[in-house]
Amino acid sequence: MNSSRKLLVASFISLFALFVTVPSFAAGFTPSAAQIEQFKRMSPEQQKALASSMGINLEDYSSLIGGDSASSEQKAEAVSGVRNKAGAKNGEQIIEQTALTGVDAPSLKEDESEESTWQKLELFGYDIFNYGADSFTPASDIPIPADYILGPGDNLVIQLYGKDNQTLNLALDREGRIQFPNIGPVNLAGLTFSQASTRIDTIVSEQMIGVKASTSMGNLRTIRVFVLGEANVPGSYVVGSLSTMTNAIFASGGITKIGSLRNIQLKRRGKVVTTLDLYDLLLQGDTSNDSRLLPGDVIFIPPIGKTVGVAGQVKRPAIYEITKEADVQGALNLAGGLLPTAYMPASRIERITDAGEKTLVNLDLTSRSGREFRIKDADVIQIHTTLDTMRDIVKLEGHVKRPGGFAWRKGIRFTDVVPSVDDMLANPDIDVGLILREEKSTRKISVHLFTPAKAFDNPNSKHNPELQSRDTILLFDYESDRSMLLEDVLAQLRTQSSFTEREKIVIAHGSVRFPGQYPISEGMTTTDLIMLAGGLTESALGNDGEITRYSIDENRQTLVMHINIDLDAQAYPLTPGDTLRVKQIPLWNDKESIVLLGEVLHPGTYPILPGESIVDVLSRAGGLTPHAYPEGAIFSREELRKLEEERLAALKNEIEADLAAEALNDGILNKSKVDSAQAEQIIANMDAIKPMGRMVIDLPQILANPKLYDFKLENGDVLTIPRFKPSVTVVGEVQYPTSHFFDKKLNPFDYIDRSGGTKENADKKRIYIVKANGSVYLPANSGWFKSKDHNIQPGDTIIVPMDTDRVDPLTLWSSVTTIMYQAALGITALTKL
Repeated sequence: MNSSRKLLVASFISLFALFVTVPSFAAGFTPSAAQIEQFKRMSPEQQKALASSMGINLEDYSSLIGGDSASSEQKAEAVSGVRNKAGAKNGEQIIEQTALTGVDAPSLKEDESEESTWQKLELFGYDIFNYGADSFTPASDIPIPADYILGPGDNLVIQLYGKDNQTLNLALDREGRIQFPNIGPVNLAGLTFSQASTRIDTIVSEQMIGVKASTSMGNLRTIRVFVLGEANVPGSYVVGSLSTMTNAIFASGGITKIGSLRNIQLKRRGKVVTTLDLYDLLLQGDTSNDSRLLPGDVIFIPPIGKTVGVAGQVKRPAIYEITKEADVQGALNLAGGLLPTAYMPASRIERITDAGEKTLVNLDLTSRSGREFRIKDADVIQIHTTLDTMRDIVKLEGHVKRPGGFAWRKGIRFTDVVPSVDDMLANPDIDVGLILREEKSTRKISVHLFTPAKAFDNPNSKHNPELQSRDTILLFDYESDRSMLLEDVLAQLRTQSSFTEREKIVIAHGSVRFPGQYPISEGMTTTDLIMLAGGLTESALGNDGEITRYSIDENRQTLVMHINIDLDAQAYPLTPGDTLRVKQIPLWNDKESIVLLGEVLHPGTYPILPGESIVDVLSRAGGLTPHAYPEGAIFSREELRKLEEERLAALKNEIEADLAAEALNDGILNKSKVDSAQAEQIIANMDAIKPMGRMVIDLPQILANPKLYDFKLENGDVLTIPRFKPSVTVVGEVQYPTSHFFDKKLNPFDYIDRSGGTKENADKKRIYIVKANGSVYLPANSGWFKSKDHNIQPGDTIIVPMDTDRVDPLTLWSSVTTIMYQAALGITALTKL
């Protein structure tokens, strides 16, 4: 561990790479919730690397870090019955489940190793049971139907008025009688509510002179019924006397997916008195067959009958149960009918034959025979969609204001789609355009060149090409690279090539505006290709070009031929596979430049020629000002900046992994938890560090002896000459990091003392100096540490590192990134002089 941290400090001094060894984890470690969250924020690669270094198998912790080992079947919960509640109010549905075991519903799906159209469909109607029994609880405050049959437990509210006024609340006993005061028992068993009201009124009128009666229902009785067969929780249930078949079915948790929705039987005294088809309720809202229940009724749900699947372009794709012989039209009606996108002439049925094999039956739903075609059990009707392909259109793409499709008509020309150059975007290339044409017989594309400028000038001439249905027009500009617009075209041309037909692609290289690959049209010449590539650049030699042509002889051997041509003299015909190279003017310079900043007489951007050096450009800029401090010159190069950017990004990822490892390691080593604010500051410091691409140079030495030390410049180089500032900076593990006025009498330790001295964690043996020009002096390589020689100069920075053997990685990273951030701020300030 110590050697790894020493290596870290040495790498930090160079500001190129920093690496820390991740501490090993103890065996038998169980992470806390906070540690798990920290681990989840790491990338998969970081998780694997961290687990490997700890000797941990990620699969052992999959349930902790987000793995889901429970199957969907294990997570599914059975619908349970609702127990009877004491003291239920009048008219509420009261449900009581007896001791019958629930039945697991097997799936109708086939082997899921090969998902078929059938498996992708859901059974229709069963999702209605997902919303619980409350959604189908019978209402208790509705008027009592006249045909409601009274029974033991029902309460009647009788209002007497006339000579005697009082209200009586009388309940039917087990024999169906009510005990009427001053009259005696009145038998109402088996009577409907309407009949009972008439009888009570008659008796009161006869036996109580001058008194009349008005009867209404009070509390309703409860009844016990059975729900058996393919119910989710079959058993006996106590329900309200106004309950119907659907209320009881919902009380039992609904119907399993092997139960029938269309042949639900109501049995009374051993006989089937009616059947319920839930499709009437689901598809038409018809409740006429939802019979009211009587005590002792049995609702029996048989297994599902014949089924048919309807898939594709219908309003309700699903698997439907059929009760009788049905045709295709009947199945489509169940599915809600066809969508507007359905293509009726090309439908089909997937069918299982008597031999147990799958086959297809083609259907034309535009014909009567197709609609009346008889379907069988397990058939799947597949309704296909209309094709996305549009007919009789012309497409416009590229550098235009209104790209997209246009209606095609016979005789339409290019200017009918793009009337003028005003319909193109700014800076258009009107010297070349492409028309992509699809051949009807093969559907292969061919490419045709034309000149939009000539079409605009002479719309009635042959230069204004006549368009065909499904043509695509491509127009270009002088700024954007053309490879993106041509990518699909080139890919299709490559696909069309074969053993006997070469790729219809040519290549333009050299001094053209947009070098690359281009489609070849019939009769294309070098002039056409140059125009398609955006024209010649100013570096083109003009009349000097070369064509490289590949051919295959009768022995299938490749022959290569180089043809030198005069581009001014002739338009040389091209063949597929040709490469045209337009040669460049000898010693052409692509306007390379460098930037001089700071204390130079004339700062700014200076074009450079190949081979120019620092001394050359400084001489052109008038030299340095009297206030310049060449010892602190900052030289940066773009190539180095990109390299530093990559290394800083890698370093940031490593720091984040180390912080996560340290958080997980807290519980093992009994250390204090990672300070989240400190960790966030570390990442913030890393984000604030901007790569400079600095290269250390000794400018005074270069100026004194240019023949020996001067070097060639590259495009994008930046040289900053700071103003002389008599200061020395102290950073790192000192009490007060700051800058001090330079005093040649002071040595490095004097400056450290003036910053309050070193902290407890300081590594006094590894103090080092970063010179003003960026070079680093280490104690082992210089004499000042032992002799305390005065070799500190203005602009130097004294860095007091942390003793890595005494701190945890979090504190180490915090110190290192802080020093890097402070150093980056100092350099940035100098470059802005």
